Amino acid sequence: MSTSYYKTEGLIMRKTSYGEADFLVRVLTRDFGKIDVLAKGARKSASKLNSHIDILNYIRLSFVQNGERIPTLIDAEILERNDGLFDDENIAPFALRIQKTLDIFAQKEEQQKELLSATRLCLTNISQHKSDAGAISARWLASSINMSGYGENTAFSSLPGEISERIMSLWPSLMS
Repeated sequence: MSTSYYKTEGLIMRKTSYGEADFLVRVLTRDFGKIDVLAKGARKSASKLNSHIDILNYIRLSFVQNGERIPTLIDAEILERNDGLFDDENIAPFALRIQKTLDIFAQKEEQQKELLSATRLCLTNISQHKSDAGAISARWLASSINMSGYGENTAFSSLPGEISERIMSLWPSLMS
Protein backbone atom coordinates (compact mmCIF):
# COMPACT_ATOMS: atom_id res chain seq x y z
CA MET A 1 0.00 0.00 0.00
CA SER A 2 1.50 3.35 -1.03
CA THR A 3 1.47 6.51 1.04
CA SER A 4 0.96 9.90 -0.58
CA TYR A 5 1.67 13.28 1.02
CA TYR A 6 -0.27 16.41 0.08
CA LYS A 7 -0.07 20.10 0.94
CA THR A 8 -2.81 22.61 0.13
CA GLU A 9 -4.88 25.44 1.58
CA GLY A 10 -8.48 25.32 2.67
CA LEU A 11 -11.37 26.62 4.73
CA ILE A 12 -12.48 24.58 7.75
CA MET A 13 -16.16 23.72 7.27
CA ARG A 14 -16.80 21.28 10.10
CA LYS A 15 -15.02 19.72 13.06
CA THR A 16 -16.55 16.66 14.72
CA SER A 17 -15.31 14.62 17.67
CA TYR A 18 -14.08 11.24 16.52
CA GLY A 19 -12.99 8.46 18.86
CA GLU A 20 -11.40 9.35 22.19
CA ALA A 21 -8.95 12.07 21.16
CA ASP A 22 -9.44 12.83 17.47
CA PHE A 23 -11.42 15.21 15.27
CA LEU A 24 -12.86 14.48 11.85
CA VAL A 25 -12.36 17.77 9.99
CA ARG A 26 -14.15 18.75 6.79
CA VAL A 27 -12.20 21.22 4.65
CA LEU A 28 -12.99 22.96 1.38
CA THR A 29 -9.53 22.84 -0.16
CA ARG A 30 -8.09 24.82 -3.02
CA ASP A 31 -6.80 21.71 -4.83
CA PHE A 32 -9.06 18.80 -3.82
CA GLY A 33 -12.50 20.28 -3.19
CA LYS A 34 -14.36 19.15 -0.08
CA ILE A 35 -12.43 16.52 1.86
CA ASP A 36 -12.55 14.95 5.29
CA VAL A 37 -9.29 14.50 7.18
CA LEU A 38 -8.61 12.85 10.52
CA ALA A 39 -6.81 15.05 13.05
CA LYS A 40 -5.37 12.40 15.36
CA GLY A 41 -4.96 13.46 18.98
CA ALA A 42 -6.26 16.98 18.23
CA ARG A 43 -8.70 16.90 21.17
CA LYS A 44 -5.81 16.57 23.64
CA SER A 45 -4.76 19.79 25.38
CA ALA A 46 -1.16 19.41 24.16
CA SER A 47 -2.17 19.07 20.49
CA LYS A 48 -0.52 21.48 18.09
CA LEU A 49 -3.39 21.02 15.60
CA ASN A 50 -6.42 21.93 17.72
CA SER A 51 -6.00 25.71 17.75
CA HIS A 52 -5.58 25.82 13.95
CA ILE A 53 -8.64 23.83 12.93
CA ASP A 54 -11.46 26.03 14.18
CA ILE A 55 -14.49 26.42 11.92
CA LEU A 56 -14.15 29.00 9.11
CA ASN A 57 -10.40 29.44 9.59
CA TYR A 58 -8.46 29.43 6.33
CA ILE A 59 -5.40 27.23 6.79
CA ARG A 60 -2.44 25.67 5.04
CA LEU A 61 -2.65 21.95 5.69
CA SER A 62 -0.57 18.87 5.07
CA PHE A 63 -2.09 15.42 5.08
CA VAL A 64 -1.16 11.88 4.26
CA GLN A 65 -3.28 9.35 2.36
CA ASN A 66 -2.79 5.64 3.02
CA GLY A 67 -4.84 3.63 0.57
CA GLU A 68 -8.60 3.82 1.16
CA ARG A 69 -8.47 5.10 4.74
CA ILE A 70 -9.48 8.60 5.76
CA PRO A 71 -6.57 10.97 5.06
CA THR A 72 -4.65 11.98 8.19
CA LEU A 73 -3.93 15.63 8.93
CA ILE A 74 -0.27 16.00 9.87
CA ASP A 75 0.18 19.79 9.96
CA ALA A 76 -1.93 22.96 9.91
CA GLU A 77 -1.12 26.66 9.92
CA ILE A 78 -3.65 29.48 10.12
CA LEU A 79 -3.52 31.86 7.16
CA GLU A 80 -6.76 33.76 7.94
CA ARG A 81 -8.46 33.55 11.31
CA ASN A 82 -12.27 33.72 11.04
CA ASP A 83 -13.35 31.76 14.11
CA GLY A 84 -13.98 35.05 15.94
CA LEU A 85 -17.06 35.64 13.77
CA PHE A 86 -18.91 33.28 16.11
CA ASP A 87 -18.09 35.52 19.12
CA ASP A 88 -20.22 38.44 17.91
CA GLU A 89 -23.91 37.73 18.52
CA ASN A 90 -24.91 40.02 15.63
CA ILE A 91 -22.87 38.23 12.98
CA ALA A 92 -22.65 34.69 14.39
CA PRO A 93 -25.98 33.66 12.77
CA PHE A 94 -24.66 34.71 9.36
CA ALA A 95 -21.34 32.90 9.90
CA LEU A 96 -23.26 29.76 10.87
CA ARG A 97 -25.51 29.98 7.79
CA ILE A 98 -22.49 30.45 5.53
CA GLN A 99 -20.72 27.48 7.11
CA LYS A 100 -23.74 25.18 6.71
CA THR A 101 -24.59 26.41 3.21
CA LEU A 102 -21.01 25.95 2.07
CA ASP A 103 -21.17 22.32 3.19
CA ILE A 104 -24.31 21.86 1.08
CA PHE A 105 -22.90 23.42 -2.10
CA ALA A 106 -19.28 22.21 -1.95
CA GLN A 107 -18.71 18.98 -3.83
CA LYS A 108 -16.49 16.18 -2.58
CA GLU A 109 -13.17 15.90 -4.35
CA GLU A 110 -14.09 18.51 -6.99
CA GLN A 111 -12.11 21.74 -7.26
CA GLN A 112 -14.26 24.76 -6.56
CA LYS A 113 -11.73 27.58 -6.36
CA GLU A 114 -14.31 30.23 -7.26
CA LEU A 115 -16.62 29.18 -4.40
CA LEU A 116 -13.68 29.08 -2.00
CA SER A 117 -12.49 32.56 -3.07
CA ALA A 118 -15.99 34.03 -2.85
CA THR A 119 -16.45 32.60 0.64
CA ARG A 120 -13.12 33.96 1.85
CA LEU A 121 -14.00 37.40 0.47
CA CYS A 122 -17.43 37.26 2.10
CA LEU A 123 -15.93 36.40 5.50
CA THR A 124 -13.40 39.23 5.18
CA ASN A 125 -16.14 41.69 4.24
CA ILE A 126 -18.31 40.61 7.16
CA SER A 127 -15.37 41.06 9.54
CA GLN A 128 -14.73 44.56 8.22
CA HIS A 129 -18.36 45.67 7.79
CA LYS A 130 -20.23 43.93 10.61
CA SER A 131 -23.33 46.12 10.30
CA ASP A 132 -23.77 44.90 6.71
CA ALA A 133 -23.39 41.19 7.52
CA GLY A 134 -26.91 40.34 6.35
CA ALA A 135 -26.57 41.99 2.95
CA ILE A 136 -23.04 40.63 2.43
CA SER A 137 -24.07 37.08 3.26
CA ALA A 138 -27.20 37.33 1.06
CA ARG A 139 -25.02 38.38 -1.90
CA TRP A 140 -22.68 35.48 -1.12
CA LEU A 141 -25.64 33.08 -1.13
CA ALA A 142 -26.84 34.33 -4.52
CA SER A 143 -23.38 33.97 -6.04
CA SER A 144 -22.94 30.53 -4.45
CA ILE A 145 -26.15 29.30 -6.04
CA ASN A 146 -24.87 30.54 -9.39
CA MET A 147 -21.36 29.04 -8.91
CA SER A 148 -22.91 25.72 -7.98
CA GLY A 149 -24.60 25.56 -11.38
CA TYR A 150 -28.16 26.40 -10.35
CA GLY A 151 -28.44 29.74 -12.12
CA GLU A 152 -28.78 33.30 -10.90
CA ASN A 153 -31.95 32.79 -8.92
CA THR A 154 -32.21 33.71 -5.24
CA ALA A 155 -35.86 32.62 -5.08
CA PHE A 156 -34.51 29.05 -4.79
CA SER A 157 -36.86 27.75 -7.49
CA SER A 158 -33.86 26.60 -9.53
CA LEU A 159 -32.56 24.38 -6.73
CA PRO A 160 -33.44 20.69 -6.44
CA GLY A 161 -36.16 20.05 -3.83
CA GLU A 162 -34.01 18.72 -0.97
CA ILE A 163 -31.34 21.39 -1.42
CA SER A 164 -33.99 24.10 -1.71
CA GLU A 165 -35.61 23.00 1.56
CA ARG A 166 -32.28 22.93 3.39
CA ILE A 167 -31.30 26.37 2.10
CA MET A 168 -34.72 27.87 2.89
CA SER A 169 -34.51 26.54 6.46
CA LEU A 170 -31.11 28.23 6.88
CA TRP A 171 -32.12 31.54 5.25
CA PRO A 172 -35.78 32.13 6.28
CA SER A 173 -35.43 35.93 6.18
CA LEU A 174 -34.87 35.74 2.41
CA MET A 175 -38.22 34.01 1.94
CA SER A 176 -40.29 37.03 2.99
